[in-house]
Amino acid sequence: MNRAAALLSLALVSSAGAAAPTSLTVWIPEQGQTATLSSAGLVGAAGNRLVLNQPEYTLPVERPIAGGFARLVNPTNGAPTRLEIVQRGKVTASRAFPEAVYSTYLRGTQRGPCLSYAADGREGVTRCFTPDLKTEWAKLGGVMTITRDGQAAYMYDTAKNRIGAAYQPNLHIIRQNLTTGEQTPLTYRVPLDDKELEYHRNLAATYEVGDSISWGAELPGGRFVLCASTTLPKMYCRLDIVNRDLKRLATLQGSAYVSTPSATADGKRLYFMGNTLQVWEANTGKRLSAIRDPLWEKRGQVPLKAYLTPDGTQAAILVKGMKNGHADYSADDSKETAYLYRVQGGKLLNSFPVKP
Repeated sequence: MNRAAALLSLALVSSAGAAAPTSLTVWIPEQGQTATLSSAGLVGAAGNRLVLNQPEYTLPVERPIAGGFARLVNPTNGAPTRLEIVQRGKVTASRAFPEAVYSTYLRGTQRGPCLSYAADGREGVTRCFTPDLKTEWAKLGGVMTITRDGQAAYMYDTAKNRIGAAYQPNLHIIRQNLTTGEQTPLTYRVPLDDKELEYHRNLAATYEVGDSISWGAELPGGRFVLCASTTLPKMYCRLDIVNRDLKRLATLQGSAYVSTPSATADGKRLYFMGNTLQVWEANTGKRLSAIRDPLWEKRGQVPLKAYLTPDGTQAAILVKGMKNGHADYSADDSKETAYLYRVQGGKLLNSFPVKP
């Protein structure tokens, strides 16, 4: 073997034996920023650590705004609901909302955060603020979502969607221009999964048709993901990609038991973590991957959450030990493990313990 061939052979061996990745730069859609996942935990770009050892439903709700993200802290121990603005890892503004005592939702826009709540349990209101939380730039009722640029709101048309009315499959929605005030009426057809219309008539007598839809990720080009429940008592919804006029462009393949998926930083892929990580192409709805590693069950672990790289080509899935069939968050077992995968094909790249 000549010298050139020997060097080439050595390079190939070295490449084949390259060390497995021990960290991954991932996208945090709730904050609109990247973070680094390693054995040291999940650390944001500003050096702030993200909590990993608590159930997700106990954590504050976060949504990206220009220059940072908004954080909604629910009431605890007599303290009222509080809205915070986080920029460069520090809280730069905070405002208490003692009137928000019922269902509270947070939306993030480039103009600032929008907080929706029902002060008396019946009439909902949405208030939008500048990032310093000092100026209110919009106040609306019946809001379903507000676009990421803060220029338009989609609102429930209470005049046409009446509780107790005969069942009809069309949900009536109003799109309002938040700059000019112009309103545009739209309809979205809620899908049926059974042929018994009497069932739906009975359903309509109890629930408003608006309860059968929830808004998911906003995608480039003025598109949205809608989770449309076929029947309210069932844990199922059809995930549609729609345009700004609510025309259906595509439906995600194999999306049973999926609520609202997250989008990658470029908006080209959607993903959801249940007991399986599912990844879809946002333009066509084609499912690209479904990762459920038998190693988790073999090691007595259950998946908690998935993070994708900004381009959606690699994934990190956090798993935890089980207790009575559920994730164990007790003090004696706070360890978590990160599994790194290539999304296309689901190849396992590495796994390592993670500091919670």
